[in-house]
Amino acid sequence: MPKILVVEDEPENQLAIRVILTVEGFEVVSVEDGRLALQAAQEQQPDLILLDVMMPEINGFEVLAQLRQHETTRGIPVIMLTALAQRADVAKAVEAGVDDYVAKPFEPDDLIERIRKAIGKRHP
Repeated sequence: MPKILVVEDEPENQLAIRVILTVEGFEVVSVEDGRLALQAAQEQQPDLILLDVMMPEINGFEVLAQLRQHETTRGIPVIMLTALAQRADVAKAVEAGVDDYVAKPFEPDDLIERIRKAIGKRHP
């Protein structure tokens, strides 16, 4: 059962994502900010990270940069999940090394498909 780290500061969104992923058979670990995300990524070694961009203290771009700098987390696929859907935001995410970018609101089936695809690239 693949483990997914969900990094989302809005409790309602975090719960909705957790339900969607759990129903699909994923193990879910949830945190609400960037500092906890970095700690959980090191400790939990998830198969994938769903990362919100707009968070207090450390935003998603900063979290991604730090993940990519550490040997133990640099290979973990990251899908940014955010309301920021402008072309410049997507380009910035791709430049930063994100594996995929999903705009909110999202279709659950689309999210699951993208998660499976990203995990499949890491574990063919």
